[in-house]
Amino acid sequence: MNTYKIIAMTKNIEKYPVELDDYACTLILDNAMVFGQLKTTLIRMSKKEGLHTIQMSLNEIQELAGWMAAESNHAKSARKAEELGDICDNLEMVLYQFKRR
Repeated sequence: MNTYKIIAMTKNIEKYPVELDDYACTLILDNAMVFGQLKTTLIRMSKKEGLHTIQMSLNEIQELAGWMAAESNHAKSARKAEELGDICDNLEMVLYQFKRR
């Protein structure tokens, strides 16, 4: 009989500040698959008015940008497509700035 040990490895993943308002947080939650701490943070920030700085890993930023682009392309209204596209553009700009460093 084989016995396997599961070793929990914690990895320090660098996080970067991303500014989103409450409406953008709501749009992300409604149009992307978000999990874990990021989901909890977005839910909390979607309930508070104003601009919020949310810490995200580069992978999370890239994944959300992809979701927003895809959802923007398939949106049923021009307004929603534009809003999702704006979030995508914002996330891609943040991603570009931090990757250049």
